[in-house]
Amino acid sequence: MAEKTILKVHMFGGFAIQYGEKAVSFERNQAAKFVQLFQILMLYGERGISKSEMIHFLYGRDEVENGNSSLNNTIFRLRRQLRTAGLPETSYLTVQGGICRWKETIPVWTDVHEFERLLTLAEKAEGEERLSFLKAACEICRGEFLPSMAGEEWAAAAAAKYQKLYFGGMRTLLRMLKKRRAYEDMLKYAGMAAAIYPFEEWQLWKIDSLMAMDRYGEAMEEYQAAVERFFEDFGLPPSEEMLKRFRIMSGEIRQSEGTLNDIRKVLREKGDRAGGGYFCPFPSFIDGYRLLSRMMERSGQSVYIMLCTISDPAGRSIENKEKRKRLALYFKEAARYSLRKGDVYTRYSASQFLILLSGTKEEYCSVVSGRLTRQFREKGGGRNQIKYYVASIAEVESFEGKNGNMSFAGAGLWKTAGSEC
Repeated sequence: MAEKTILKVHMFGGFAIQYGEKAVSFERNQAAKFVQLFQILMLYGERGISKSEMIHFLYGRDEVENGNSSLNNTIFRLRRQLRTAGLPETSYLTVQGGICRWKETIPVWTDVHEFERLLTLAEKAEGEERLSFLKAACEICRGEFLPSMAGEEWAAAAAAKYQKLYFGGMRTLLRMLKKRRAYEDMLKYAGMAAAIYPFEEWQLWKIDSLMAMDRYGEAMEEYQAAVERFFEDFGLPPSEEMLKRFRIMSGEIRQSEGTLNDIRKVLREKGDRAGGGYFCPFPSFIDGYRLLSRMMERSGQSVYIMLCTISDPAGRSIENKEKRKRLALYFKEAARYSLRKGDVYTRYSASQFLILLSGTKEEYCSVVSGRLTRQFREKGGGRNQIKYYVASIAEVESFEGKNGNMSFAGAGLWKTAGSEC
């Protein structure tokens, strides 16, 4: 007896159907109720789903007089669409004892059930066999579960379930690869995870794998890309784990042996130095802060740290990423021309900058904020505001609050970019 042709359904990273060698497509858009009915049937598989649940998932937010009648109409449309798409004549699904199921007359393979099957096999296996099952499972998950259906209750619940399973499987796989020193594979699978879920955890695994292979230049590029992404997408500064990797990379990147003249060329600041302030990455700013803190103890010079937060004209956080990015560029340029050559500044988060003002007095901080405000407006900041918080390093270092948090208001607080201070 000839084998039956299999209907293959992919739901990770999108929705695709294949019957044998032929791609199957529905005439209407993927948000249609009959498409959702098919997807839910595929998701629930052999165990099926009750009619009441199906009606809730399909019509729970709609005003329908008779959910049972609406479901029957949707089943009729699905059957017609499947026949039109070229599937063999059959009823396709059954409703028995109040449970809806796909009929076994057309065998089905789905990526979500294969993913679960492989993870189950991995749990029971050991050694190389377990590794093989984990690799296969992680490779089959090529994206989030039906991302176009994320607004539907049933799809959101499934997406959360499969994300949790994927994270668990991927972590186990990466730990096993690290233990085996299979760093190329570790980089590959961490990269796959980062492409689907651009969270810090997977970026850290990528950086660790590159460092383990002594590819520190590539690791630094990965770090910089990750930090930029988190700035722009989430408005977050580098985490302590990211900074830890940065310090390791910075210590391992070596220059080739050279003369004093070669070293001078590397050390000297490049580009236009006509502007005042010196911009540096956040990890370098941390080192600068710590160095100035030590010098201050010996010299007695006062050093102030200023936190500058960009907000909209009403003083609210800016949600639009493109606007936030543009205003941050305006502020960066404003700081360059408003600060002295001995002042250092960095971008802390999507809408915040930190400035170190060394060898100065408290009164100078208000002068700086006024200059920054005017320059920011001239560069294109318009009516958007800047909140300025300032404290001396001595205050920061001696602070011991109950909750461990410090408000930068010790030496003054200027609330908006409109104030001339």
